Amino acid sequence: MDISIIRELAEKHEGGIKKLASEIGMSEANLHRCINNNKIQAGDLEMIAIKLDVDIRTFFDIKALKFDSLSSEDKNAGLLQLCREIVINYQQRDKVMSQLVSMVNSMQD
Repeated sequence: MDISIIRELAEKHEGGIKKLASEIGMSEANLHRCINNNKIQAGDLEMIAIKLDVDIRTFFDIKALKFDSLSSEDKNAGLLQLCREIVINYQQRDKVMSQLVSMVNSMQD
């Protein structure tokens, strides 16, 4: 995953990173920290992709795994790591969605 791309895309976004951070309910400093550490919650990344009007896959560099030059063992390890990252991101997204559903349901009561 390479979320430094957010910085480049935000420069083209009206208001830059400051406005983007505000739009997703995050402080500008926190968004900068996420970008610099290359770590972000799946739900936040999903909202950023929506606000920047890009496919969320933009932030995942699947081509970084150079399969042709890797041994079978390394290919399997690379694929396993990629699968782990995808599972973690989906779990984080599901957690956020579950919290949103609970919040909406409690507001309706």
